[in-house]
Amino acid sequence: MGAINEKPEDLINAMPWIKVEKDIKNQIITFVLESEIQSEVGEIHLWTIRNNSKKELVGLLGVDQMTHHGGIWNFGYWVKNSYQKKGVASKSISSAIKWLSQHYDKEYIEITVKPDNIPGLATCKQILRHLSLNQNEFLDTILNHNGKEICYRTYLIQLDKS
Repeated sequence: MGAINEKPEDLINAMPWIKVEKDIKNQIITFVLESEIQSEVGEIHLWTIRNNSKKELVGLLGVDQMTHHGGIWNFGYWVKNSYQKKGVASKSISSAIKWLSQHYDKEYIEITVKPDNIPGLATCKQILRHLSLNQNEFLDTILNHNGKEICYRTYLIQLDKS
């Protein structure tokens, strides 16, 4: 919880389904337990991002099958405030894309981000540049969170073993 308490609004950006009026710790515990169950049947892959030398949680990275434009996986990630702007998310997502490419060749994955989430958008665009993909090609995605429709950008990335 220390990582979450560092800057709680970052967690809300990463997990917009969190209800701030309810106990966040219980929602995270439920999320982790449900993720374990979904992981066992191949519906989700969830990784922790750690700084092993300091023995601390740095963030979470996951893919699930809640896609919006025909992808097989949708990315989600969160990096705690003190590790942001250090390439942690980009490096972790690139590693996950490499792993996914070995298991799901020629499938599409999606990265969906709010256009006003400047750090998230920058991370997404850095990954696209690294993969030599056009960072200006995206699809609009309208999602409903707590009764409010929010427009997101969804970027498609084709997995490739090469």
